Amino acid sequence: MIKQVPILLIISGAVILKLGIVLVMVYSLNFYSGVSIFFGIAMLVAGVDLKRKIKKLNAKNKKDHHDYTISKLMEEEDTTKEESKDNM
Repeated sequence: MIKQVPILLIISGAVILKLGIVLVMVYSLNFYSGVSIFFGIAMLVAGVDLKRKIKKLNAKNKKDHHDYTISKLMEEEDTTKEESKDNM
């Protein structure tokens, strides 16, 4: 679900930005169009930034999990070597 939030922000930001442009072109509304253009751009930027942060966090979590798995395997390998030495 969290991966869909940036996409929704980008889509809604694009729609609001387009609405602001339509308000300027068709109705010549300055205040409402300025507000909608500002929020449209803000939502687009927030969506892209959030998508980048989620991708970065996922990459970090995968790396940490990989490092943890390798360290656990090395520990298990060390304990099996010690047990085999003790049995001899």
